Amino acid sequence: MVKRRVSDTVVDTRAKIVEPKTLASCGRRTHAAKGWFDVLTSEHCDLLEQARPADHKLLVLVYRETEDRPAPLPAYDRAQMVAALACVDFVCIADASDADAIVASAGAEPALDVDVRQSRDVVRHVVATQRS
Repeated sequence: MVKRRVSDTVVDTRAKIVEPKTLASCGRRTHAAKGWFDVLTSEHCDLLEQARPADHKLLVLVYRETEDRPAPLPAYDRAQMVAALACVDFVCIADASDADAIVASAGAEPALDVDVRQSRDVVRHVVATQRS
């Protein structure tokens, strides 16, 4: 179980992982980010912090792995890591093709694509290093 201590309250971060149908209550003051989060990096954390203005909520969509795009960890494991970040309010596991529709149905601002914004591909670098 993933828990973190906030003041004297213990928070179970799995409660942040929600189904797309429950996102209708997010509201206009919600911003969104989407990506694979194959390996959660400090750069991901910085991008997510920047994506959440003060007094707003942050919805993060973690993509499901596909046959064409396998991931080193299952989507739920990646979602748990993202949910553990204090700046993240909701996490939804979704197909990459459905991400924009889910964000729109939640009434959130258009999603920041963290994979495009990331300046380096950590997974590709690690795999290349291990092969050489």
